[in-house]
Amino acid sequence: MKRWRSVWLAICLFTLMPLRSPAQSFEEAVIDVGNVGVTITNAGFVGKSAIRNNPTGPPSFEYPLDSGVEHLFEAGLWIGAIRSDGVITVRTGAVTASSGYTPGGTGYELAQASTIVERSSLTTEDAFSALATSHQDFLTSFVDTATVLPGTFIEMPDVQGQLGAAVEMRSFAWNFPFTEYFAILNFDIINISDAPWDSVWVGLYHDLVVRNVNTTLDAGGSFFNKNGLGWIDSLGASYAFNAAGTEETINTYGAISFLGAEWRDPATGQRRFFHPNVAEDLVADGYSAPRVNFRWWQFSGGTAELSRPSTDDLKYQRLSIPFPNPNAFETEDEYLAELAAWRSRLRTDGQTSQGNWIGLTPIGPFPTVLPGDTLQVTYGLVAALKPEEFQGNAGKPIDTEESRVFLANNLNWARRTYAGEDNNFNGRLDGNEDVNSNGRLDRYLIPEPPNSPKVKIVFEEPEGSDNRQTNRVSVYWDKTAERSLDPVSGDFDFEGYRIYRSDPGDDRAGNILDEASLIAQYDRPGNRTGFNNGFADIALAEPVVFPGDTTQYWYRFDAPSLLGGWQYLFSVTAFDQGDPDAGLPSFESSRVSNATRVFPGTPPVSDGSRSVGVYPNPYRIEAAWDGGTSRTRKLNFYNLPPKSEIRIYTLAGEIVAEIDHDAETYVGDIRWYDSFSAENRQQPGGEHSWDILSDNSLAISAGLYLYTVKDMDSGEVQRGKFVIIK
Repeated sequence: MKRWRSVWLAICLFTLMPLRSPAQSFEEAVIDVGNVGVTITNAGFVGKSAIRNNPTGPPSFEYPLDSGVEHLFEAGLWIGAIRSDGVITVRTGAVTASSGYTPGGTGYELAQASTIVERSSLTTEDAFSALATSHQDFLTSFVDTATVLPGTFIEMPDVQGQLGAAVEMRSFAWNFPFTEYFAILNFDIINISDAPWDSVWVGLYHDLVVRNVNTTLDAGGSFFNKNGLGWIDSLGASYAFNAAGTEETINTYGAISFLGAEWRDPATGQRRFFHPNVAEDLVADGYSAPRVNFRWWQFSGGTAELSRPSTDDLKYQRLSIPFPNPNAFETEDEYLAELAAWRSRLRTDGQTSQGNWIGLTPIGPFPTVLPGDTLQVTYGLVAALKPEEFQGNAGKPIDTEESRVFLANNLNWARRTYAGEDNNFNGRLDGNEDVNSNGRLDRYLIPEPPNSPKVKIVFEEPEGSDNRQTNRVSVYWDKTAERSLDPVSGDFDFEGYRIYRSDPGDDRAGNILDEASLIAQYDRPGNRTGFNNGFADIALAEPVVFPGDTTQYWYRFDAPSLLGGWQYLFSVTAFDQGDPDAGLPSFESSRVSNATRVFPGTPPVSDGSRSVGVYPNPYRIEAAWDGGTSRTRKLNFYNLPPKSEIRIYTLAGEIVAEIDHDAETYVGDIRWYDSFSAENRQQPGGEHSWDILSDNSLAISAGLYLYTVKDMDSGEVQRGKFVIIK
């Protein structure tokens, strides 16, 4: 289920210009099919510059999805070249600016040329298209040749520095377990001028910042200066981690990874793979070796190479010259010592609140790009958890090969996904690599698990006398997965299903999905994969169809004894047989795609047969499910009528708060749900949470309180009391 509408218009407010049209809102789309949430635009930049100030809006580069852990302030494409007139120019989609993107602002030199189009290879999606590459493609374009912002009279910056570039951008994302932590950005950069570009460099500018925006209290510079940074040469990746933030959060990495490039060789007219892996081949043909330069500079202050580049000459220098520059040292030992000191500084500056660094991950030099030619450069936005032993505050400053083991794995899967059939990553179709026998090298061709089942969760009537301790739900799903064809093997290789469920309190760290554990598995009998226990315990004799839903649900799993008011996550996956003889593991579908958060509790009571109540009662400040602030507390009313009015009073009869409840629409409306839950949640209908704040948003004192609940249909009023202990 999508957490955000995939395409929406950003509402940008600008100073009114008399007799002129206001700025046209650029378009945004949210990549959210996997376990990352990334905002992309049709104006050459990526991310949400206001994510710290608006954490409840769409994500910037969030992982895990709905956790509040963000990894990016803003990123943007940089294209640098020497024009035919000898002028060095760098066209930038984002620059170092405290407010992020500004229409017509200096450094935001790429303008939208088309809207954003969505495609999906998933047949169950509205955007399904046979032309789709991934589970969620976004396609758009932008140019550096606009003189005014499209649809406005706002002048574009640095018109004289135009390169004559049109960029077609495609993003790809999948929800397989091995792909759900990255998104891929593919840029086709087209020379639409009438002259060649020489000594071309392409980079992805990035302000990687790893913080939990839901729980941090830091703002301004204090929010940005806790970073630890580094790079992995072999994977072309710049990365960041939260080295010193004190907020409640999980410890993660966010990375920008160069995956590969293709360039048309003017000497032969053939397209060539352009990557440090094939440097020897390019050098043998008389070209400079491709290299990835990892660059950083300080957001403010800094001198020389560590200062903010303000001119095209300095920006081109950042793209093309490494730091430290090995050519500036007399001996290799001196260079290596300086390199080690630089790595250490980036890694540790955040521990002393000095980590506000801006990054750039460039690739080049592409010798020449002729008029009409296309230069294709591909990057990955990759996230990862630190292993369990590096969680907690003690694990934040640690950055070692061991702490990066999941990051390296995820980066490798991003590269593997991009490579497709190119198993040896040399840009050529060799030997037995042509798995689909079409005679060409296909990228993004990977083994696929079965499709994710469609899931529906139904609240069942509570059992026993204490409704809050004996709640239960039933999980239904369809047979979609059983018709899945693996594109690599060509087999219908469905094997079975796995059901996952989280435990109470797993949501506190913001990573409820990964905390969910396997509670049941059912798979085909008679082979070497799985439990061989069959499906008799969950299969229905006839499919179930629910009102307003045409899906036929063929399976049911019952989950009893759930604690009322706590958040549980349920997910059903499908897995395939694998091939033990060939050493091919069994692949499993995503736990993200149908993950549903459920708050067990009482259904609405329309006949007054059950008394309204409150829990926990007494309520103690910092109850087990509360967040860490006074705005993330939660007290529940239960056994509510379908439409009801709740009033809370002091003993003196003064009204503290009034709450309207509607079972059909209520999903949780206090800050706790914004911080610790997600849009894909279900409530039982007869419960409503209160944040223990007055209608004026003031914290209330400890003591005894009275409440009334009025049934808006019958007019009947029930009364009760509860205690708050601080």
